[in-house]
Amino acid sequence: MIEFPTILYKCPGIWSGNGYSFATRPANDREEFDAAVSDGWHPTVPLAVEAWRKPAAVPVPAPPVPLPDDAPPTRAEIEAKCKELGIAVHHKHNDATLLKKIDDALKEPARVLDQA
Repeated sequence: MIEFPTILYKCPGIWSGNGYSFATRPANDREEFDAAVSDGWHPTVPLAVEAWRKPAAVPVPAPPVPLPDDAPPTRAEIEAKCKELGIAVHHKHNDATLLKKIDDALKEPARVLDQA
C-alpha cells in the first residue's frame, strides 16, 4: 500500500548514490503516481537503478518481405543489370527505357575477341 504524497525515483539524476545518480519527483495521488511510473519513474531507488543498468531492448527489424518471382524488377536491380552490361544510365531514363536497352543488349550476338 502506497501512502500519498510519495516520492518517485529515476536514474540518472542530480543526486549521487553509490556508483549511480538519481532524480526525484513527488506524486500526490494515485493518478500522478501511475502517470510517473508509465514515464519511467520508480517507487524505490533500487528499482530505478536496476532499470537504468538493464540494457535497453533493441528492436529486431522484421525480415524483408520477399517479392513474388513475377514481380517487376526494382530500379536498383535494373541499374545493377545496366552496369553489368555496360549500359549508361542517366537519371532521366525511366525504367521502361532501361529495360528496353537491357533487352536489346541481351539480344546482340556475343562479340568474339581475337586472341593473338
